Amino acid sequence: MANFITILRIVFSPFLLLLTPLSPSYYSLYLALGLSDILDGIIARKTHTVSKLGSMLDSIGDILFSAIAFITIWPFLSLTLPSILIIASIFILRVTNIIVGLYREKKLIMLHTKVNKLTGLLLFLFPLTLTFVSSFLSIPLISLFALYGALEEGYLIWKRKLDLL
Repeated sequence: MANFITILRIVFSPFLLLLTPLSPSYYSLYLALGLSDILDGIIARKTHTVSKLGSMLDSIGDILFSAIAFITIWPFLSLTLPSILIIASIFILRVTNIIVGLYREKKLIMLHTKVNKLTGLLLFLFPLTLTFVSSFLSIPLISLFALYGALEEGYLIWKRKLDLL
């Protein structure tokens, strides 16, 4: 059941591209997709069906949902050159972590550390706050957590401390 919910998030995330960003229909689908991310994890833990496949599907769903949401809200952001460079650096660091994890462990590794979970929550809330919080203020805060999470993840992968989580 949990994997089915995750697959639904993967299938329906691209539909955000068809909706007017920040409209009621956009927010409805956005919230449903975000809640499905919470629900699949709760169901997997409660039914003792946590699996590597589920974790991998969840990571794929998170990446797809986040990327599409970012693409749709990009025009509404007040991005400065430093902000763009920081976001690009975090993206490059995350991709590097994935490549190093694949090379060293021969599998896809995306760690769900506390900081990565907090970053995910902040990223999820970000589009919901655009109408009353300036992205000029929230982007640096989210970027700080995302950078720390990416560095922590890179350290754990490099040192092969994957069993600590």
